[in-house]
Amino acid sequence: MTRRNNADRLGAPHPDAPEIPDTLFEDQKPDPLSFITPTEFVPLPSEGLFYTPGHPLSGQDSVEIKFMTAKEEDLLTSRSLIEKGIVLDRLIDSLLVNRQTRSRDLLVCDRNAILIQARASGYGYDYKTTIACRNCGQQDSYEYDLNEALIKGPRTADELTELSVAVLEDGTFNVQIPNSPVEVQFRLLTGHDEKAMMDNAERRRKKKLPERNVTDMLNYMIVSVMGHEDRETIAKYVDSLPMRDSRFLRKAYESVSPSIELRKEFVCVNCDHTDDITFPFTTDFFWPNS
Repeated sequence: MTRRNNADRLGAPHPDAPEIPDTLFEDQKPDPLSFITPTEFVPLPSEGLFYTPGHPLSGQDSVEIKFMTAKEEDLLTSRSLIEKGIVLDRLIDSLLVNRQTRSRDLLVCDRNAILIQARASGYGYDYKTTIACRNCGQQDSYEYDLNEALIKGPRTADELTELSVAVLEDGTFNVQIPNSPVEVQFRLLTGHDEKAMMDNAERRRKKKLPERNVTDMLNYMIVSVMGHEDRETIAKYVDSLPMRDSRFLRKAYESVSPSIELRKEFVCVNCDHTDDITFPFTTDFFWPNS
């Protein structure tokens, strides 16, 4: 991470600039409570390659955020924001230096990178949480070094060719369904998509309706089918999609999607079961002493 140096950005005065007399500042004293919140640059797993032209992060391989302050702690402890499920959105919006960039418009991988670095700068790189063994259910405390976060960047051109996936100029992807003439254009999901899918799942849960996690993801990620972009056509296609084609599309998405993960080998102290786990973003992540 690179901390911003404001002095370097100011530059030297213009040679033709008029000289300012020292007497102008004789009665002015420095404000002892004038603080500048430090900032840093967070590398983006997407490298800015999959944003539409005109997006503030299009073509940018990093984003500038400020360090968390007491103001951000107010956000993190806001019960109303937590209950609405928007506390992390508000946190990211508060940290972003470029006000034109919004949390909901960020790709999921880039949001996670910002959250990890913000947490590391605010509370340190040691992340302690509780993990339940999938074999016996025993819960144990584990510690993770955020410096070891696994970043998977964009695929190379050769890798995409091998996967039979093409990247389009607008940052979306094109793929042909195997043994079928159907071509599908899809995009990577954003924070807005993730929140919408969570809201849909919660509404169905309250109404005691069946979950639609797979079809929801496909409906949000698919941009067009054989050039047809209307949502009704796409929804009908998804509902009639054979299982093997559904799995193919989700596998293609997973293969090309950049990511950042907190992953570590887990060994249960009770039954010696070994597992490769991904640490969850629980309340422990931003409330280490809770």
